[in-house]
Amino acid sequence: MIAQLADRRIGRAYATARNRFGRTPFWSRVIAVLAIVGATVVINGDDYVTSVAVTVATYAMLGLGLNIVVGYAGLLDLGYAAFFAIGAYTSALLMTQAKWNFFATVPLAVLFTGTAGAILGYPTLRLRSDYLAIVTLGFGEITRITFNNWEYAGGPNGILGIPWPSVFGFELNTQADFFIVGLALLAIAMIFAQHLDHSRLGRGWVAIREDEFAAESVGVPSLRLKLFAYVMGGMWGGLAGAFFATRIGAIDPTSFTFQLSVLVLIVIVLGGTGSLPGVLLGALVVVGLPEVLRQFADQRLLVFAVLLVGMMLLRPQGLWPRIRRKPKPFYGLQEEEPGDVAERILREHQAQIVERDRRHTAAGHKSSSLGDVLLDVHGVVQQFGGLRAVDNVSFQVRNGEIFSIIGPNGGGKTTLFNCITGVQRPKRGRIMFDGRSLVGLRPHVVVSRGIGRTFQGIRLFKNMAVFENVMVGLYPRHRTMTWQAMLHTPGERKDELRTLQESRRWLSFVGLESLAGRLATELSYADQRRVEIARALAAHPHLVLFDEPAAGMNPTEKVELMSIIRKIRDLGITVVLIEHDMSLVMRVSDRIAVLDHGVLIALDKPAAVQENPAVIEAYLGREEDDLGAVKEA
Repeated sequence: MIAQLADRRIGRAYATARNRFGRTPFWSRVIAVLAIVGATVVINGDDYVTSVAVTVATYAMLGLGLNIVVGYAGLLDLGYAAFFAIGAYTSALLMTQAKWNFFATVPLAVLFTGTAGAILGYPTLRLRSDYLAIVTLGFGEITRITFNNWEYAGGPNGILGIPWPSVFGFELNTQADFFIVGLALLAIAMIFAQHLDHSRLGRGWVAIREDEFAAESVGVPSLRLKLFAYVMGGMWGGLAGAFFATRIGAIDPTSFTFQLSVLVLIVIVLGGTGSLPGVLLGALVVVGLPEVLRQFADQRLLVFAVLLVGMMLLRPQGLWPRIRRKPKPFYGLQEEEPGDVAERILREHQAQIVERDRRHTAAGHKSSSLGDVLLDVHGVVQQFGGLRAVDNVSFQVRNGEIFSIIGPNGGGKTTLFNCITGVQRPKRGRIMFDGRSLVGLRPHVVVSRGIGRTFQGIRLFKNMAVFENVMVGLYPRHRTMTWQAMLHTPGERKDELRTLQESRRWLSFVGLESLAGRLATELSYADQRRVEIARALAAHPHLVLFDEPAAGMNPTEKVELMSIIRKIRDLGITVVLIEHDMSLVMRVSDRIAVLDHGVLIALDKPAAVQENPAVIEAYLGREEDDLGAVKEA
């Protein structure tokens, strides 16, 4: 008995200590760990070991920058050495020509490399995979050749006599001094990278990496975020480059070759893409392991390569992978009763409607009320070569109704959804939502106008936790600036807390709060469908498009889905539903449109549609089970 009580006390003490540690600011943990490492290395007093440690810190800074581009946003960059070179040359020229102190040159080096990231990113935003890799490789080589032929920067001889950094008149010229400076810069880079990782911007990057199409369709501006990734990655490269220049004292174009870009890429892949501790571990292995193998002389690089291959075969996700699963994601949040959750969602959505109507009135638009036309599709045509997937379709969806679109497979239903949500631009026709045209708008802009959607095939961000998937859906509702995310300002922290709380409410709304911390891939098919619904609702849309939400569900789950759809309508959200389950459609729909080979053949109430000869003929011989369901409903 006494032993059991002791074990419980130890368990409670451990849990308390763990919770306190979890609440400790990340920056203080980073500084504490790096201070311990720094003190250990400096006390050792070995200049060789300290020099290797400085190189590890430099590669870690580079890895943190490339990790934003590759690990977060999923953009393959084979020319990252270009940013390293631009930062180094900027700092070196300012120190040698303008006689600036090293620390004064760092902000400009970071600024110039961020600008270079924008120059690289803007023309490559729509490129992917091999094409993107080739362009970034070319950028790296162009940058190196430019410095090689630029006489002002020393040409092939580079810049010599770069002064040591100094603080309050004290010159920093020993390896221990450089190690301390390097750790300080690495701590700054690490803290900012952590803040970005746990921000709206970081979630947007990971969503793009997982599924760019789905990310754009739930409100993430993918092109803008990819540009930000290049800018941020460039800034970290510039920081490392400036430090490298003052530490070495002389730079030339041979220091910034393609081989360096590959080594930095190895750092993040080996450590674990998207993992901040993994970057540090990867830098330690890539820089430190060859030094440990020096006793093998000429064979050390071969042994190093074999060990790398072996590690990647045994642990392909990296030595310290980024695990986004979180056992208790809502720990510390105020508890809410189920009834309070529904009421809070209803109040917030009604407030959104009032605000939207106020803006419309101020802009001279007519505010919509229950029963008014919310979505007006007129004469829409979508054609792929000689195939007309949607052929002159016209219908109107009224505010507050459940409107279903049915038809045989290949009838053009999903294509019509894609036209409405901006995924495809119709060849002809008009699509008006709330009095404004949607034609030509990008999907994330359509979401910001008030339209959410799910997909025919589940498109969750599979390596993100369930609650993070829903938080991505909240992206359009928050306006946190990038600099606020980097600095983790009080306003940004409040936004993150509100986002987390609201993701909890929507998961509770669909009955999945208890599974919030699990990875999306760990859920059943039906539960993944519900997560998609919660993600679509998170942006508080006024119209939501569900594409076959009952697919893969058993009868009990379909009954629960019908209840969720009705609750969504009760919130004041208009629902447009594509579904093959006729029993479900007939029970929940106010009106039904029937598409056959892209042509609208019927538009009426359920009772009239199920007796329509054209509808029966369209299903006859193709989906007899569906026809039977229509007659039985």
